[in-house]
Amino acid sequence: MTLSEACAYHASTERKDAGVFSFTHLAIVFIIALLVFGPEKLPEVARMMGKALADFRRASTDFRHVIEQEFTEIERQAREKEEQARRKALEASNPNQGQAQGASVATPAPLPAAPEGSVPNTAARDSAANALETQATPTDGHTA
Repeated sequence: MTLSEACAYHASTERKDAGVFSFTHLAIVFIIALLVFGPEKLPEVARMMGKALADFRRASTDFRHVIEQEFTEIERQAREKEEQARRKALEASNPNQGQAQGASVATPAPLPAAPEGSVPNTAARDSAANALETQATPTDGHTA
């Protein structure tokens, strides 16, 4: 095995285990920390590091939520603009339909019920309904 093959093999095995500390690595880090900080300070340093990691995790989560909300808002605005453009294109292609939809249509008011025991006056009801229909029908600018 040549030196370049050995280096390539070592690099490939390190990439597989990258980010995972073995027990030996953790023991060496613990011994160095014990020598640097001493047995009295080590729990305090570990507590401070734990708090710092928790704060960092919380801040990164908050940041991620803010970014996601902004993207959601941008997507919503883009959908609204597409919908408005689609409506404008539809109105431009069918101008008569857009005017008919825009015209206010009066809904007929319910007619009062006939007193109990009487025969309803259907002729008066029909004429009132016809009058309401002629009011609700849009005209083409011509008078009849």
